[in-house]
Amino acid sequence: MQLRFTSISHHSATVSQRERFHFTEADKESFLQGLQEAFPDITGFLLLVTCNRTEVYFESSITTAGQLRDYLLTHSPGKPGTREKNLFTCCDATGESLQHLLAVSAGLESSVIGDAEIHHQVKQAYRRAIRRGRQGSLLERGMQTVFRSHKRIRNETAFRDGTTSTAYKALKMVQDSFGTDAKNKRILLVGAGDIIRQVLKYSPRFGFRDVSITNRTEAKMMALVRENNIKSWPWVRLRENQLEAFDVVVSAVSDCPGLITGGIAADRKVLLIDLAVPGNIDKSLGAHKHVIRCDLDTITAQLEGTRAKRKAAIRTVERILAEELQAYMDWVQKEPFRQLLARRKRSIRKQLQSTYPLASPEQIDQIANRMIREVIRHNEEPPIHYQDEGNSRPQLPVPCSN
Repeated sequence: MQLRFTSISHHSATVSQRERFHFTEADKESFLQGLQEAFPDITGFLLLVTCNRTEVYFESSITTAGQLRDYLLTHSPGKPGTREKNLFTCCDATGESLQHLLAVSAGLESSVIGDAEIHHQVKQAYRRAIRRGRQGSLLERGMQTVFRSHKRIRNETAFRDGTTSTAYKALKMVQDSFGTDAKNKRILLVGAGDIIRQVLKYSPRFGFRDVSITNRTEAKMMALVRENNIKSWPWVRLRENQLEAFDVVVSAVSDCPGLITGGIAADRKVLLIDLAVPGNIDKSLGAHKHVIRCDLDTITAQLEGTRAKRKAAIRTVERILAEELQAYMDWVQKEPFRQLLARRKRSIRKQLQSTYPLASPEQIDQIANRMIREVIRHNEEPPIHYQDEGNSRPQLPVPCSN
């Protein structure tokens, strides 16, 4: 049995090439069901799909990574062809497969180094495997290694400190500016491009209760309103700078310099975050007494500090992953011994049940477990035959009286 994987990612393929292997939630379920039927020797699998990669980690005795890749080529939603074979990485070795999974989960393989979102995505993929009863043994132990590594990286390095996402940092500024009251502030998002979409992606993590969006193309605005369960705000009111009701304005509209020049509340703190180039929010607004104005330069300067910390921590992260991988491989190498113990335990239980027909299953298990622990301690094979007289028979535990 080996842990294996096949992968297509931003390292080997363009966005348009990767799109052919992107799975919706419904696609994932039908694909995994077909996978189970096509390859019955696969006892565990994990389908990881993000904007940068599609990977399948699986545990099998016969099926190879190349066969799994070929199945992906013919069963992916985008109907790719065999010409995409060379875009994939395939691996049939347990150690190398887990090494890759650890690096991916840690964010070392992400387009943004140290990306924290990938660990959440790996965890979600594993939960799907558990729901289908396909976590396997090598994969299950591997995921325990992933979780332990994640905890060590968070506690022992600065690799997880801060963020390198502009959108996330913008929302963090809202939280930092208003503290515990941030969730109740009225927030207006201006635009419907990639940055605003990223802001909406991260927004639920902060628990903001009152978010509105406005955009010059109403259809795009309404699509985001429906997708994210937020409010719409008329574009014409933005152009008239009727913004007194909002505590926070995050703007990222292309080719709209000087879009916001006034109309903000004058009697309370207001946070203006300008993520556009050229800027949407007039710089002079930052001179107002209660106004905090931030732009891309402000955010980039803070993100650069985070990137530097992460870069400095990479060597420590790699050491942690190497240590955890070695612990996993030590566990794998002991698998034959664990199988022997399992067979011996079944034999012991059978003999005990025959010798003590009146004993409860719990009592039998206690005796069997005790004997197996002795075997592990002394590295001896357990005796499985007992005499009927004297003290050579193991003593059953005395049950508690009610």
